[in-house]
Amino acid sequence: MKRPRVLAVLMATAMVCCTLAGCLNAEEPDERPGFEWENRSQPDCNPVDINITCKEYLSGLTTPTNALHHPTEDEIWISDLDGRIVAFNGQNTREVGNISELISNCHTEAGLLGFTFVSDYTMNPQVLFTYIGTANCETKEVTNLFLAVGDVVNGSLEPTSIQTLREIEQPYRNHNGGHLLGLGNRSYLWGVGDGGGSNDPLNHGQNTTSPLGTIQHFHYSNGTMAPLHNTTGTVQDYTLHRGLRNPWKFDVDPQGRLWIADVGQNCFEEISMVPVLQPSNFGWSDREGNREFTDPDDCSKPATDPPEGMTDPVLVYTHEEGRCSITGGMYTDYGPEAWRNGFIYGDFCSGDIWLASPSENGTAQTQHLVDTDNLLVGFGQGLEGELLIFTWGGTIFELDVHSP
Repeated sequence: MKRPRVLAVLMATAMVCCTLAGCLNAEEPDERPGFEWENRSQPDCNPVDINITCKEYLSGLTTPTNALHHPTEDEIWISDLDGRIVAFNGQNTREVGNISELISNCHTEAGLLGFTFVSDYTMNPQVLFTYIGTANCETKEVTNLFLAVGDVVNGSLEPTSIQTLREIEQPYRNHNGGHLLGLGNRSYLWGVGDGGGSNDPLNHGQNTTSPLGTIQHFHYSNGTMAPLHNTTGTVQDYTLHRGLRNPWKFDVDPQGRLWIADVGQNCFEEISMVPVLQPSNFGWSDREGNREFTDPDDCSKPATDPPEGMTDPVLVYTHEEGRCSITGGMYTDYGPEAWRNGFIYGDFCSGDIWLASPSENGTAQTQHLVDTDNLLVGFGQGLEGELLIFTWGGTIFELDVHSP
């Protein structure tokens, strides 16, 4: 049984973090009546199932947003919404980067949203990272989404080397996206939210000239980035996928399929799955989930076929039982053996975790794994292949399952 909780709206898609749902501010039209952000209290993680254990892996963070194995060292690097990057070797942590002077933490969905190591790290030790720029908190200033790169010198990010690669204008302070995913061979995906506000008020999701509400595809080498997949012929068009509300996390499976956890509005949370380099329009804000989006408060509309040129999600869930905002997600070839070979995702408000697996005809099926009763913001892989969950309260937990 779930413990009572004030429903929260996360970074969902922004980040979730904060990417997830949205926040209640004058600049951002109310996302969802009755939702409030909770403070960063840290509940225990005690699954009801006696065959599942959830134990603390690492604490002392504000809100972890990503964790990656170092390309050459036996440690993982973890980004924190507060602007820090810390390294963990299984026993000790050390701060390896701090961009807090560059970022804003004024809004719950602002901060250091994600990072990745460059694919040629051994020859060119650098880190790509994305963040919301510094702002005046008193005036609730809206600031932009940045993509930057910095050199790693003697095992740490060198502050004087940081170079801005791209800046995307934000009309509101929420729905910032911010996930970075390396595809290898110096190519990368970058998730960008729809710019915020309820119901996509400026219609960025279907604006083919806007980078908002998209997944961008770019090449990076030696301080220079360039578009890799051009859908309009415009020189600076980086857009690969569009029609997204807030793609907080996504991943590619061994078959080259891209799994996207996209945060919904009032009714539906969704997962889409397409070949990673197949340009797709996922419908927002003409559609939410697999339904027409005309009244944000009408969750009873029947599912319909998508219009020509739009791709519906392979999985949808509703806001029943305290659920509010999807948090993806990684394709797991690690962790408990029974939970491998699928895209793991959860709900920010309820703490439920599921595993989505591909099935025939380009569809997917889902399996409920556990209710953690935590505010989930993401997932990661530990040093020894542990399945990690990131929480809004700042603690990283390790999940394991045992034979009954």
